[in-house]
Amino acid sequence: AALAPGLMNEADWASWASNSLWPESASLPAAPLIPAMTARRMSQSARLAVQLGLQLIAQWQPRHLLCVSRHGELARTFTLLQKLIQQQPLSPTDFSMSVHNTVAGLTTIVGQQPLPASSLAAGVDSFHAGLVEACATLQAVSGPVLLLYFEGSLPEFYRPWVAECEPPHAVAVVLAPGSQWRYLGREASSSSGLNQALTFWRSRLQDATSVCLPSSVGGHLWSCAAE
Repeated sequence: AALAPGLMNEADWASWASNSLWPESASLPAAPLIPAMTARRMSQSARLAVQLGLQLIAQWQPRHLLCVSRHGELARTFTLLQKLIQQQPLSPTDFSMSVHNTVAGLTTIVGQQPLPASSLAAGVDSFHAGLVEACATLQAVSGPVLLLYFEGSLPEFYRPWVAECEPPHAVAVVLAPGSQWRYLGREASSSSGLNQALTFWRSRLQDATSVCLPSSVGGHLWSCAAE
């Protein structure tokens, strides 16, 4: 499943998958599973991720939560850095919610579930690394693993160094032991204009049997075959 401004249901995402156009001036989806006071303190990406995570936790009861993001709470961290340079006092809320495992903590706290959770970042390969980490985790837990990927809008300062500039979004995958999905290794790949998580999500919406995740080292080929 996935959430983004203006993209909340299957029909919305199906349209996006066919044309790759993001809705303009769209508002964030509702977050009924997050208390209003808590939601107001969250970044847009965290709000999307926590809402999506809580939905799938209720539906699938995973045994482990794996939160993955290339940039994490970079916009909030950038604000803190600017205030430090200007020698201004730091916001306690910004400081406490600027860490990379913010979403992991908020999901388990808001959901009131003692769910083991971890956070991961691996640059442009973050989603691929999350899939590998999830596969390893499945060997250690007796139940499904929830892989929760999220990104927010980057501050303008960082745009020259990042090829993909998508709006805030969250993509979640529930994984269980099996032989359907396989990693086939690296292959040459051109950029899809989307990060790895959105490239994977679009391939699933289009019922593709394989997907090449764009990477700085070419591409990572994952294949889905009927069991």
